[in-house]
Amino acid sequence: MIITSYYVISAMSSLRIENLSKTFGQHNAILNASWEAEHGEIICLLGHSGCGKTTMLRLLAGLETPNHGCIRFENRILWSSQHNIATEARNIGLVFQDYALFPHLNVFDNVKFGLTHLNKSEQQHTTKTVLQHVALSQHAEKYPHTLSGGEQQRVALARALVTKPDILLMDEPFSNLDRQLRDRIRQDTVNILRKSGTTTIIVTHDPEEALQISDRIILMHEGKIIQIGTPKQLYDTPNCLFAAEYFSTINKIPCTLKNNTLHSTCGQFEFNHQNKLSLTEKAPQEEYRYCFRPYHVALSETPQHIQSIAATVISSHYLGHQQSVHLQINNSTHNIHAQGIFHCPTHEGQQLFIHIQPQQGFVFSEDSIH
Repeated sequence: MIITSYYVISAMSSLRIENLSKTFGQHNAILNASWEAEHGEIICLLGHSGCGKTTMLRLLAGLETPNHGCIRFENRILWSSQHNIATEARNIGLVFQDYALFPHLNVFDNVKFGLTHLNKSEQQHTTKTVLQHVALSQHAEKYPHTLSGGEQQRVALARALVTKPDILLMDEPFSNLDRQLRDRIRQDTVNILRKSGTTTIIVTHDPEEALQISDRIILMHEGKIIQIGTPKQLYDTPNCLFAAEYFSTINKIPCTLKNNTLHSTCGQFEFNHQNKLSLTEKAPQEEYRYCFRPYHVALSETPQHIQSIAATVISSHYLGHQQSVHLQINNSTHNIHAQGIFHCPTHEGQQLFIHIQPQQGFVFSEDSIH
């Protein structure tokens, strides 16, 4: 009961970013970014190194000053060209990539560090409550160097949550953990964040991580926001080739659109707005790319459908739980990558038939971001 009452936060608090930009010299680190987060949401800023994710986090925290735009939280303006709330007054928690724990302080004192505004009794009670919440009570007297990577990560999380921040910012918080530990700690952390109800912004370059933990993903590239949506929306309906390729390898086959029919070496597919094919608004007969994921390629020794395509296996790799097979479409220079569990021979030189469900593909124009 104590833990529950400690973490009550007013409903529907909202973070809003409006046309935010930041330049370093001639470089646009952030360019006219607009997005928002509702109370309790976990938002992932996703993108390659140098795309502006960490700069966005630093702007929110007040560690960098924007060139223009606005940062709002509920009815407060945290930053605009006429107004600026100092970092320490924004009530924003930070968890750094290296955790930044104080080596000379034990776990209890690390977590208690930000509670100087409370009296001693309140500091003790609040710290004990948060340590219970992150399952670290038994480690209260230990020092950071004696803890595992996952335990250190939870200390950093507890220290950020103990001040009851309106917003929690986390910069690549799981990147220093090995894979098996990372999966477990990541899920533990998400469970803690869900219980706390804290609006959380997490920076990551890992698409699998973003898909697993976020309510919404903000995909960035060269300082710009490429697409915002739920994990399912970004994976199933990418708005450009860059977005599609970020989440997996993509097969890209040249095609043309004539009279609502796609023509390619993978067959002919009727295009209409009832199917799931993604198509940017371009003039008919212009060059496009028909794109589909390796997981959506079926292989067989005999044709299973009128649209089945004859191909020859170039290489095959056993991955344990599935196979990765590269094929060349017969009488063509185009190669196809298939990945999955296949019940047919996949040795080099094997003649097979490829089948692709058209509704599982995307169609992008030549000038789609790549």
